[in-house]
Amino acid sequence: MPIIKDKYGAKGSQTRSKFLTRSKNKAISDSVPEGLSTQQKQELAKESYRANAANRSQISNLSSSDVLPIETKPQSFISRFSISLANQADLIFTLNTGSTLNDIIIHNYNAGGTGSTINLYWTTGDQDGAAFTVSSGVITASKPMTLTNLFGDSFSYNGTVSLGDMVSRSFKNVSKDIHFYCTSSVAGPNITISSTDG
Repeated sequence: MPIIKDKYGAKGSQTRSKFLTRSKNKAISDSVPEGLSTQQKQELAKESYRANAANRSQISNLSSSDVLPIETKPQSFISRFSISLANQADLIFTLNTGSTLNDIIIHNYNAGGTGSTINLYWTTGDQDGAAFTVSSGVITASKPMTLTNLFGDSFSYNGTVSLGDMVSRSFKNVSKDIHFYCTSSVAGPNITISSTDG
């Protein structure tokens, strides 16, 4: 391998080029700082913090009482049901355990342009084998469960009612599944249901 000679060595006793050496270098006006820079100090602090055994796994040292629960916002649902047959009991929806019923809106619109009798009922328990006797929009008998009448009224054509004030207080964070049934003396009325999950 050839030896690289100093290109300035041939110019005599001066080891550096005269173009690089000046009495005062105007490109560098400040002196070089002594000690560590801020970034170097921060890196050393990080390394010493990480090296300390007590700081390595802080999360594992927390007890379950120190951990804050993650709050989840309840999810709202809205659904609709249209009564397709007169004098028939229909299961319109089920309010699940832990949920809240916000509102039920009943709107009487039908093709005949007539008034109607509409009733809402609720019950709990098993719904298998449910049988109903309905007359003029009212359930007169039910098997095997017992129904509770929540609301019933005679509606004029195109009449609307909201049960929000009543149901939002009564069916809040329920402890078991609640099933809601509806009957109407005519086909056509619509029901809108708003609920919130746990």
